[in-house]
Amino acid sequence: MSAIPTKMIPSAMTIGVDSLKALTPERIHLKPVNQALSYTKAGINKITFRIPAYSNSFLDVSKSFLTYNLSYDSVTAISLTDNCAPVNTGNFISRVVVRTSAGLVVDDINDYNILNQMNQAMLPTCKTINAIEGRLAASMDTGVHSPAYVVAKAFRGTGIEFRHHIQAGLFSSHTEKLLPIGMMDGGSGFAFEIDLYLADDPAVMKELGTVNAPFYQVRDVIFHLETIRADESLCQKFNQIACDGDKEILIPYTTMHAHQSYLQSRGQNIVRIHESATNLKRIFSVYLANNDVTKSISEEAYKFLGGSLDPAKKVLRYNVRVGSKWLFNDYVEGTAEAVMHLKNSLGMQNTPLVLETANSGFITYADVSKMIHVVDFGYTNEKFLDGISSNTPIEFYIDMSLVYSLNTTVMHSFTELNYNLSIRNGQVTYVEPKPGQGTVY
Repeated sequence: MSAIPTKMIPSAMTIGVDSLKALTPERIHLKPVNQALSYTKAGINKITFRIPAYSNSFLDVSKSFLTYNLSYDSVTAISLTDNCAPVNTGNFISRVVVRTSAGLVVDDINDYNILNQMNQAMLPTCKTINAIEGRLAASMDTGVHSPAYVVAKAFRGTGIEFRHHIQAGLFSSHTEKLLPIGMMDGGSGFAFEIDLYLADDPAVMKELGTVNAPFYQVRDVIFHLETIRADESLCQKFNQIACDGDKEILIPYTTMHAHQSYLQSRGQNIVRIHESATNLKRIFSVYLANNDVTKSISEEAYKFLGGSLDPAKKVLRYNVRVGSKWLFNDYVEGTAEAVMHLKNSLGMQNTPLVLETANSGFITYADVSKMIHVVDFGYTNEKFLDGISSNTPIEFYIDMSLVYSLNTTVMHSFTELNYNLSIRNGQVTYVEPKPGQGTVY
């Protein structure tokens, strides 16, 4: 058999390899460098992985994932009336930081737990009900699992097994190319360092009934890497490109920046986001009650209130301006229009999304159970470069009703930015995308 994976073929040039007789897939169980019996917010609250620079190896991040055990502990015995329930997907990560071996930060994603919940709401409905990953039909409505699920899964003590693929940044599924980690060590022996910071207890689980001083714990964390060890001749070609003073390898990737703003006014609120990048792709915005993530006792979580029927919480309409240019000629008003803009941006015009699922148990929402607003800077799905300067902020005009309770709603926005990971002379950096420059393989 003779085959070359398309992810290893450069798009703009040939590398002189007609066939590859030896491709060795390797699945690697990677444990944290700061191994512990358990990780807690009050104890060891950061999990660190170092991705080794395996010789002649390429990392497929689209098939690399985390597994972990999530449980909680308390002096209160678990019952159907008194327990702690994990929120949908049981994600414990509040921040993801990715560094190169030289210490350069290529990803720093805050509010990761909110981003994760937002991504779940944008999934097609057929991909959301999965008990192995901790997603049940009831949790789609409220964001919190049922007491019966908690008891059956022995969440207190034994814990629940979860798997998780990083949702944004270099190690997300948006990175389509293989990473030549064998060329990225910079003499240090490893390619990347990943820090996962633990979220607060109420962001990961909610109390039902009465539970005395509960806290969650994460155990048995493993990063499962999908690597391909390649033929020596192909790796020599890549090394020649990377180490040639006139050449560089560019690997496109997308990262997210988180922004928070309290809506402080009845009527119109103006929220400004400052970013500086040559390729700003989209901005996703969700609205949470100011105590949603920090409230311990709650029957609901991550409600995304934009479409709420309650006039004290509902976002009436919004528009966006950059400099003197409005992105919509008129305000986006109503859930139907907002949802359709989101689905157009996702390329899912005819696909039902989780956020469109009717709420069966809590009559607190309009015709959708959750609301996500999107601002798309692309054009007809083409990849144009849209430069933005921090001196010219992106201005959101958010209209709330005249009975809105001030400062009770927090707008969480995530800017989606494109960069290129650059390998030149054996050094790894990231650069702004510029048309006609570099070699993107």
